[in-house]
Amino acid sequence: MYSLQNLDIIGYDGAAIPNTYFKLEETDEKAAIVFPGRGYTSQGPLLHYTISLLLKNRINVLSVDYQYFNNQEYEALDWEEKRKWLFYDVGEAFKALVDYTNRDIDIMVGKSLGTLAMGYLLDRFTAARRATAIWHTPLLKQAELTRQIHKHHPRSLFVIGTRDPHYDDEILETVKRVTRGKTQVIENANHSMEVPGDVEDSINIILRVVDGIRNFLWPVDK
Repeated sequence: MYSLQNLDIIGYDGAAIPNTYFKLEETDEKAAIVFPGRGYTSQGPLLHYTISLLLKNRINVLSVDYQYFNNQEYEALDWEEKRKWLFYDVGEAFKALVDYTNRDIDIMVGKSLGTLAMGYLLDRFTAARRATAIWHTPLLKQAELTRQIHKHHPRSLFVIGTRDPHYDDEILETVKRVTRGKTQVIENANHSMEVPGDVEDSINIILRVVDGIRNFLWPVDK
């Protein structure tokens, strides 16, 4: 069982950053932090079931529920200012979780925009480089992100679909190699990790992704 809490995190604009801390009742030993996409929240199936899997395996989870998609002030900014806002927010969230748990963060999870957050944290915090990284639909064509992955090479799982506009098989193989990581490439899946118009395939994709995360984090010798 777990309870839902909110950590006190003040963001770039001086307002509280929405967040949900899933605190397990029986353990405080491990913690993960989750960064959603710009419009893909932690309620979306990809992140919802990733969080559920972490909780099932006794890992507390902080979901950083920033809400840029409907924020007119944020949307009016140029990309450089948007980056500053995002990176300030995720840096404060990372520090808040470390302070709250008084330990290193074990796992970082990001979806789309959230993978840029992870790259920034790798540059900024030594503790972030010790975390295992799960990259959902990473923005592989962003040169800064691939530079950060090459520089810090965290233990990584990269999950992406072949119909994702950010998919590039050469870049994917390179980041897999430098991190000595794993990849899970889903045929015909788009940036939402769905096959448009095919409900059954989209559901099966989530099952496969969850299974891939489980095997990556907790491998079983065969």
